[in-house]
Amino acid sequence: MAANQFSEKEIVVYTDGDHSEPPLIRLVHYNDVYHVDPASAEPVGGIGRFQTLINYYRNDETYNGQPELVTVFSGDAFNPSLESSVTKGVPLPLYLSMSF
Repeated sequence: MAANQFSEKEIVVYTDGDHSEPPLIRLVHYNDVYHVDPASAEPVGGIGRFQTLINYYRNDETYNGQPELVTVFSGDAFNPSLESSVTKGVPLPLYLSMSF
């Protein structure tokens, strides 16, 4: 997959091969958030698309009986783009705190 493609697929990072039991941990990891507004080209949807995905992994009945979702952010948040120089990075911490 090219670096600029967006994927909403679940990925099993490690398994002992036995998928009959629920996972021990469920993670969503993301980084390098640059824009929170919807766009006309991928990645489209902005923070709303992302939050919808997080809510799905958190609340969908598919995941009943599984561990609570752990959301991990490890990228630029306070000065990642030209947009941040205008907004002084204000929106990103707000949105990041809402997604956890």
